[in-house]
Amino acid sequence: MLPLVAAGIGAWVLPGAWPVLAIQLAVIWGALILSFIGGVRRGFGFATPAASTAIELAAAVAYVTIAGLALVMSRAAISVALLAAGYALAALLDRRAALAGNAPRHFARLRPPQMLLGCAGLAGCWAWLMSG
Repeated sequence: MLPLVAAGIGAWVLPGAWPVLAIQLAVIWGALILSFIGGVRRGFGFATPAASTAIELAAAVAYVTIAGLALVMSRAAISVALLAAGYALAALLDRRAALAGNAPRHFARLRPPQMLLGCAGLAGCWAWLMSG
């Protein structure tokens, strides 16, 4: 999540064209990580057949779909907003799944702060885009 936080800060403090590059890199990194998280959720379902419920499959597909959409949007503000929504969704759904035994147990305490930290960095990027 630290690259997303760095991008959010960089958008505000870097000179010249650097903020735009920071946001572009945040979109790419954010999409890669969200897609990876979807793969982790699906992989857990392969290892734990009871975790291959329709809801768990839908969560994994949703993460990858949101990440893919963020990469093809023509406006960075939309991409960043999609990713922030995806990270917030992962914070909620991964915790819920972990408590139900459908994701690794440590996700219950790890995912909310982890994903919300990413959301904070993306929010910084979005705020910079909206400021001017």
